[in-house]
Amino acid sequence: MQDSVVLKGLLAIAALACGLALAAGFFGAEAHPFDSASHFRFQLALVLLVLALLALGLRAWGTLAVSLGFAALGLAFSLPWLLPREARPPAAGQPGYTLLQMNLLYDAPDKAEALRRIGEARPDIVTVQEVTYEWQDLFQNLSESYPFQTYCGLENERDGVAILSRRPFVGDALCQARNGRVTQLVDLNGRTLAVTSLHLDWPWPKHHWKQIDDMGASLRRDGGPSLLGGDFNAAPWSAAVRAVADAGGWRIVRGIGPSWLTVRFSQIWPRWLGLPIDQLLVSPEVLVDQVETLARTSSDHLPVLLRFSLLPAPPAPTQSVAEPATAAFEDPDTKPAAGGA
Repeated sequence: MQDSVVLKGLLAIAALACGLALAAGFFGAEAHPFDSASHFRFQLALVLLVLALLALGLRAWGTLAVSLGFAALGLAFSLPWLLPREARPPAAGQPGYTLLQMNLLYDAPDKAEALRRIGEARPDIVTVQEVTYEWQDLFQNLSESYPFQTYCGLENERDGVAILSRRPFVGDALCQARNGRVTQLVDLNGRTLAVTSLHLDWPWPKHHWKQIDDMGASLRRDGGPSLLGGDFNAAPWSAAVRAVADAGGWRIVRGIGPSWLTVRFSQIWPRWLGLPIDQLLVSPEVLVDQVETLARTSSDHLPVLLRFSLLPAPPAPTQSVAEPATAAFEDPDTKPAAGGA
């Protein structure tokens, strides 16, 4: 009898602790430590479901109610982001394009696997993170298929970012190595698409909120389609991802699902227990046709493939004088990115 009382007490404490951690995540915009808890919303909801089953077995009705209530809250505000979305055809009369988003893992044991995945998917554009000089040398082997390559931050040893493209670049890239960001304009059949590869640091107490604040308004490009692929180290429902989306005028793509699980644990735990920290953000002119994760490489992140199309371009306004050529996002505190092959 005494043991049962102790177990019920411990179960109640565990349920309340998990529930409060889950609830705190909804206030991440006001307190960044709370946002760090929000990234585990789905996992906390699963733990609460397990605690609910234990409470049912012990006839701990109060704990059962608390566990189910918080679990329902967590699932309601995480599952819609994780469930696969249906594929749709490209916009009528518009060509379709593909973008592959990959965190390479700077010291991946078999780097050839990432190259094979690119060769299998044959995307128009590739956004990559954790790029090193060794990875850059390997990507030169793809220069015939991807003649347009730009790199940023390789001197940071493991935090470089890059964009590879079959399609021509327009102008110089914008490189913000301190923020793990490179942005490059890409010519898609006469339409200029601004593509960003982004790698944020870990959440609080690390520095990804400082990176978000530093980038600020430089993320926005008015008057043209834009697309961002990156490793945010943050869940799609978090205040951090929302802050980036709001700054750039983007919407967050749903349906990617869990994309990160350590290489070691990926052989033990199912993929759906991982964290959904690889994100795609698109401007209103970009239509998402399909998004899916591809087979694992030697990285701890899954590759994410986006199929997209563009809304028809609006009629060009009548111009009495010539306008300057389209430029990348303006930021006087950045430098041009390094070009590749």
